[in-house]
Amino acid sequence: MLPGGIQMVKIDGARVRRLREQKGLTQLYVATAVQVTTDTISRWENKRYPSIKKENCVKLAEALEVPLEEILEQQENHVTETGADEQRQETGESFGIRPAKNPIPLVFGILLGLAAAGLATWFFLLQPEAQVITARRILPKHCLPGQPFPVIIEVTASPAHPVALILREILPAQAELKKTAPPLSAPAEKGQQSDKELKWLEKINGPTRFIYTATLQGAPGEAFRFSGDIAVSQDSEKARAVVGNDTISTGTHHWADANADGILSDKEMLVVHDQYSGSEKLGIDIARIEKIWQGSGYRWNEKKSTYEILP
Repeated sequence: MLPGGIQMVKIDGARVRRLREQKGLTQLYVATAVQVTTDTISRWENKRYPSIKKENCVKLAEALEVPLEEILEQQENHVTETGADEQRQETGESFGIRPAKNPIPLVFGILLGLAAAGLATWFFLLQPEAQVITARRILPKHCLPGQPFPVIIEVTASPAHPVALILREILPAQAELKKTAPPLSAPAEKGQQSDKELKWLEKINGPTRFIYTATLQGAPGEAFRFSGDIAVSQDSEKARAVVGNDTISTGTHHWADANADGILSDKEMLVVHDQYSGSEKLGIDIARIEKIWQGSGYRWNEKKSTYEILP
């Protein structure tokens, strides 16, 4: 027990590292979950801090999704009386190990330890680096009711190795799907509840974009939420949520006009070209957007159902 009633526990650093790598988690992710630095996580894994605060150990177990007992040192899985171990490791002070009376067992133990360390190093070096799969949605902030708008889901894998995945996207009830690229692996049935669920089954080898266009019906200012998840072959039982923007509202401004000021700025036009160039087959009229950008502004003509370009 440290001054102030802080409890300390001994952890198995090697086991912590192995569990983290098996689950494809980075030190940064674990450090953020436990609310410590990545340097601290590295010290724990390398046993430079064999004893840590119990509250941090609980957070660490939650981040690794394992019971607390699984990361405690097997022979010392109880609360330590002091936290002097940390200071001794940092300062290099002696732990008071008594020399063996018979040198043969000591030499044998050293050789055995070196062999075990070499075997562990060989094992970890041969282990393939766990992949981290992320999916990010790029969704406009607003759209015009009944007019198509694009949605992009960017999928990346680090490190870049071929990986099979299932990407699922759930549309709001008021949305209607228009076109997708690549085509859906499980076609949505119109008129059924499943027509709001989009599914792609793909094998990717590097960054990949999934694009679709849709329309929404709703009152001006009404907000609609999109959701989705991605599952990969290495962890098919655990799907990860698609991150990024998930909400769009209806209004009278063009979806490319991000700040809804009635003008397409140079920056907004560059974003359109960078993200949506080549997506004309999905109904994205890039040429029309360029004409709006070339004018001094635009406004929606409800009678003609078109955007009028101001000179």
